[in-house]
Amino acid sequence: MLLKLLSMPIRGPFDAALWVAGKIQEHAETELHDPAAIKQALDALERALEAGHIDDETFDREEDILLARLAAAPGRREGVGP
Repeated sequence: MLLKLLSMPIRGPFDAALWVAGKIQEHAETELHDPAAIKQALDALERALEAGHIDDETFDREEDILLARLAAAPGRREGVGP
């Protein structure tokens, strides 16, 4: 009990920092696997290609990554369209 009381001023901010870090990680993982966010990224990638900001090789490489993320998105079933 005494150890808890003595470590309380240190532990409180540490617990708060862990909670915030957990929430940030949770949000990042949601964004990473959100089909809508992935589709927006695919659209942006296509616009960048059409505008000449990236070459075909970069487009293909990035598109493969995004399509893999989309295929692995939770709740996604085989044979169901994007």
